[in-house]
Parts: sequence; C-alpha cells; structure tokens
Amino acid sequence: MTTQDYKFRPNDNSVSNQIKFDLEAEHWTRAFRGAQLNSNTSSFGDSVSVIGTVLKMVIGIIVLLVILFVELYKWVRIKYKNVN
Repeated sequence: MTTQDYKFRPNDNSVSNQIKFDLEAEHWTRAFRGAQLNSNTSSFGDSVSVIGTVLKMVIGIIVLLVILFVELYKWVRIKYKNVN
C-alpha cells in the first residue's frame, strides 16, 4: 500500500493541501477550545457548597472573636476588681 492510496488525505506538500490542513487545524483548535470552556463550568451544587463553606468560616471567625472579647472583658474585670 503506497501513500497515494489514501485519496481522502493527500500526502504531498502542495500549497493547496497545506491550506486545507491549516483550515482543518484551526477548526479543531476552535472546537477543542470551545469544549474546554464549556466543560469548565461549575454546577449549582458546587457553587452552593463553596458559598456554604465560606459562610461557615466567616461565622466561625466571628464567634471566635466574640468569645475572645468576652474572655478578655472577664479577665480585665477580675484584674481591676482585685486592684481596688
């Protein structure tokens, strides 16, 4: 079987064949880029999960700060109570 047996894909390096190959390569590049952009979208469940995680972290930090301030207030109150 020689290389010229494949009529659907010529194997010479003529200008017309190179143009066809370049057009086909551009087509496949755009197709893969479009598929990649479409596949990178996240689902609604993933988005809600991330938002929930961030909210838990923010609420945890706020609770930690409130507890810290309450303990600091108690400590300062005891210190000044013993000074007087």
